[in-house]
Amino acid sequence: MPREPDTGDPLESALAGSLADALEGWNELQGETPALLYHYTDAAGLIGICASRSLRATNLRFMNDAKELTHAWKLMRGVLTEAKERATRPAQLDLIDEIEQATSTEWAGYPDFYSVSFTENGDLLSQWRGYGSSGGGYAIGFDPEGLVQPPSPHPQPERFLHRVIYDEDIQLRFLRDAADAMLELFGIVDPAESDVTKSRARVFSAMGELVGFAFGFKDPAWTEEQEWRAVHVLPDGEFDGVEFRTHGGIAVPYISLPMGTDPDGRLPMRHIVQGPTINTETASKSLELLLTANGYSDVDITVSSVPLRP
Repeated sequence: MPREPDTGDPLESALAGSLADALEGWNELQGETPALLYHYTDAAGLIGICASRSLRATNLRFMNDAKELTHAWKLMRGVLTEAKERATRPAQLDLIDEIEQATSTEWAGYPDFYSVSFTENGDLLSQWRGYGSSGGGYAIGFDPEGLVQPPSPHPQPERFLHRVIYDEDIQLRFLRDAADAMLELFGIVDPAESDVTKSRARVFSAMGELVGFAFGFKDPAWTEEQEWRAVHVLPDGEFDGVEFRTHGGIAVPYISLPMGTDPDGRLPMRHIVQGPTINTETASKSLELLLTANGYSDVDITVSSVPLRP
């Protein structure tokens, strides 16, 4: 049963309790945050990060994995179908129909989630293939405690830095728990006594947080990445701070996020792994000069243990 904070409105209290339970369950899935989280980039990306003291958050609709959002969308649609089969009251069925219509096109009309990707592994072959295929890739190790969510006039997730969940059984369990809570909430709505339209609006507002959780679900095939994400949200149709870069022949939207806690804006950069490259000595020297010139002379540098392959 959901916890019910006392808000003076039974439905509002039940909804607040359900969301609190969902957030608690999400936090339990996260486990302990690693001492360092690594962000892979190429030489141009590293230069930009050092100079701007910010990280690029890419719109999740344009991430490298073509199934990035399709996976979560299909799971959510399947859970809605299950919920519809269990619904017994008109208010429950009406709400599910409305959600199904809202999700009939993959996430159309939903907020845009921008994400900075990190990983627990600073020397991962698959990442070097993606960012340093010709040499020159870097894995930047950040202290998570020094990363903060940038201020925004728009509502943001309560937990902006989170672990990506790859286990489909866990993903489905989380979505089904949310659907069960929704059915329970609208099992107490009496259309003769309650403003059902207002109640549905409350649920749709609350779904923003739950959709944010679903964007932390990824296909199990990507488990090796051990990904963590720092998420920033823009409402659908808003473009505050949005810029574009080219990738694969298309324009990819991103936002530059200052995420350091130092007064001068320095990012909590602690360690850099230099990717496989032909001329290790020259690459290391140029990296030292780049870091020193941008105020990061205290960052530890190591060289990847992965051998360079032609």
